[in-house]
Amino acid sequence: MLVHLNGEGRSVNDEATFKLYFPGHWVYEKGSIPMHNISKNQNKIILNDASPFSLKAYTVHGKDIGIDFKPHDILLVKLDENGNRIWDQYEFASIININHETNQIEIKRGQYGSEPRDFSHNNTYIAPIAGDIWAGNLMYYYNLSSSCPKDKNGQSAADVFVDEMKDWFGKGGVLEKINGIGFDVNYFEVKHSTWDCDNDGIIDNGYKKGKNIWREGDIQFLQKIRNTFGPEFIITADGWNDNMQKAVGILNGMETEGLCRWNDGYRQISRTINQHTYWNLHNSTKYKFSYITSKLRNPEDQKIATQLRRMGLGLSSCLGVSYSPSPNLVIPEILGGRLNQPNWLGQPLGPMKYILDGQEDMLKGKGLTMDYKLVEKFDLKEKVTFTENKQLIIKGSSENQREAMTIPGPELKVASGDLLILFEAKDIDGLADIENGSLVPRKINIKIEGLPEYPIEPMRGHLLYNNLAGFMGVNGYTPLMFYFRNVSGSDLKIILEVEEQGAFAIRNLQIFNSPCLISREFENGLVVVNPSFESINIDLNQVVSKELNYKKLDTSLENKKDLKIKDNTSVKVSALDALFLLKT
Repeated sequence: MLVHLNGEGRSVNDEATFKLYFPGHWVYEKGSIPMHNISKNQNKIILNDASPFSLKAYTVHGKDIGIDFKPHDILLVKLDENGNRIWDQYEFASIININHETNQIEIKRGQYGSEPRDFSHNNTYIAPIAGDIWAGNLMYYYNLSSSCPKDKNGQSAADVFVDEMKDWFGKGGVLEKINGIGFDVNYFEVKHSTWDCDNDGIIDNGYKKGKNIWREGDIQFLQKIRNTFGPEFIITADGWNDNMQKAVGILNGMETEGLCRWNDGYRQISRTINQHTYWNLHNSTKYKFSYITSKLRNPEDQKIATQLRRMGLGLSSCLGVSYSPSPNLVIPEILGGRLNQPNWLGQPLGPMKYILDGQEDMLKGKGLTMDYKLVEKFDLKEKVTFTENKQLIIKGSSENQREAMTIPGPELKVASGDLLILFEAKDIDGLADIENGSLVPRKINIKIEGLPEYPIEPMRGHLLYNNLAGFMGVNGYTPLMFYFRNVSGSDLKIILEVEEQGAFAIRNLQIFNSPCLISREFENGLVVVNPSFESINIDLNQVVSKELNYKKLDTSLENKKDLKIKDNTSVKVSALDALFLLKT
């Protein structure tokens, strides 16, 4: 049992919040200075520049309150002679109106327990507060960077947050019997382009003097939770976005919110597989616990919700992670249909596999040896490269180590159908600002130039078929898959996009013009997942490890048809679905 806890922001509707957190604990955006003295009774202020302030600053999520956006809250704070903020001489206010032509703002004074006060124009800074609105509650973002100001007790926002957790989860606390935390959101990178994390009045997006102070601070925050509660405490976080939590070795695992993401039931299945594969292989926590939820928000996905949720359950089984159905949601395969038996599949007998029998590698095995003629098809100019032990090693040459690498790869000609790209990747140099030997993964994404335009879908779903995410680390090779549907085109080009400039290696590269089929064999059954757009007939004798007899699950009391599969021959696996079979 985990508490679903917001790991990035705090509701400011609660007065007690401002007794625990002081103004320096929140994230601010670039602000401005007043052009005149401000009296405590004054509600209109002319600024040097009103452009950073907005009447549509906070997006309203999760609850319809009749509007889509709300204006900025702001902080008025006194500055010392060096321009540093004097955090105990401040006032919170809310913007009522803005005249960008005259740079005038109209504000509501003395908010959140603060008192209106006089400010001098020559030592005052006025900054917008970073936030958003969820379920009707305005949330300010915790400053989790390593540059977060300390309060009078010498505590950062992270310190105060963890102390609260001690009260909640400690002996006698209201959450004492709970097993841990499922962070609803906790970003590993700054997700907004307007943040000033070190409070110097300049937008920095979490970087200070070239160092990622947000990532550094967030790791310290999560490590503090782990140190406080020990190895028995479960900590997970959202993982549906590539830049979300990557603290492998600190957290127990990841939540995939929906099979791929909250608005995607199948399109980016590659990222789901690659992320959980990495965490399963390399996480060093005492308990590994990751899970996929049954959420489906895309209206097109909801039309086929039953089969997509069955596919989610099937993929969870193949990956070896948990599946979390919504309350009152009936998925008969969870209990084996009429078997009505939890954990009916039993233990896995082997790893997850891709069913590729009879499919021809488009590279004709050259990627397995890293043949020099294949390597020449990669555009490796301005890269340091060499091949060794059947692996291709690549290192960027940019002076900016944090700059991403773009590596054009081989061109392909595909008449029709899908494309399945498989290889193994290993990070060699690791990420900048991350200690040597860290388990934090580095992204290695693939996109294809020349794909046809996909039909427009709700919630921008059509944009999710390309630029698929993978993850690699320094602790050894990780198998990756990248699945592209309906790729027909005569001039397709594979593009690798790699996080940062450090050296990495790939090996065992294979490309198949084939739909993707995934299987895993268990003590009592077999699971086959079909994330393609077409139904596929398979011969079980080419899938299972030895001759066994299977039958289909009886998932309904009214289901009287023959469930046996004759001689394990042709069995249909429906498109965007999963098939659960029972050993007989």
